[in-house]
Amino acid sequence: MTFIQHNSDTPQSIEERQNVSQSELQKVASIEHGSYFTQLDEHRYLPLPPSEGPWNPGACHGGPPSALAAHELVGHQPDRDRRVGQIHVDFFGEVPLKPLTFVTTTLRPGRRIELVETRAQGDDNRVVISARSWRLAIEAERAPRVEPTLQVPSDEVSYPDSSIASFPYGASIDWAFFEGGFTEPGPATVWARPRLNLIDLQPMEPLEAVLLVADSANGISSELDFKHFLFLPTVMEIGLRSRPNTTEVGLSARTTIDHEGIGTTRGTLFDREHSFGYLLQTLYVDHR
Repeated sequence: MTFIQHNSDTPQSIEERQNVSQSELQKVASIEHGSYFTQLDEHRYLPLPPSEGPWNPGACHGGPPSALAAHELVGHQPDRDRRVGQIHVDFFGEVPLKPLTFVTTTLRPGRRIELVETRAQGDDNRVVISARSWRLAIEAERAPRVEPTLQVPSDEVSYPDSSIASFPYGASIDWAFFEGGFTEPGPATVWARPRLNLIDLQPMEPLEAVLLVADSANGISSELDFKHFLFLPTVMEIGLRSRPNTTEVGLSARTTIDHEGIGTTRGTLFDREHSFGYLLQTLYVDHR
């Protein structure tokens, strides 16, 4: 399996490739790439090298911008009496390693249920990603708990897969597999532990970690060879029955593909205590 290798950028090469201002450049140069993004303004961010994915140089993996969208959705008019029940992410194309500005609005206000949307665009005003979140009112003991029994995988039987370290996003996360792997076609189950912050020195939140990891579901459960095929997510849906409690994310995924070039990846999200949600990706599949 062949991935694009990443070489660290100097401030000069960042400026040439991303066309950022000197003040923004100084901020980039002041950190050691311990995060996926640096914040340039209140809702403006610059993707850093660890955001880069396996498909094309200079383009983000879908996980970091999805996590950043979740950050913006949660931060929009926050309310302790509501919780995210679902996030739906649409990818309008590649997300370049260039500044992104988010605009967030409430599409459907309500006392019990509300819908919030955020859209990220580049300096050319092209929208590259949008995300919607249903935020639902919560109340302790309002309903009985009904959830499937989960047998949490034991760390004693896990194994690493070093092939994922061959591109920056993959190398930024510790992966411990219990089933499958990046070089093994078929279903996969893994613990994923992000090693970086999402934004500068801000510790990553559990929900952000879920979005960061979830978009790799099609990669860990791939049925086709990366060297010969693309299988790109065009949309990702995350349903959250319960709160994720930690930035350690358990993910079990399976991919199916039709001969006309459309695929789906379905997955279960879990932590050490229980299964807390699901994911669904729709894939565009083609020869490279």
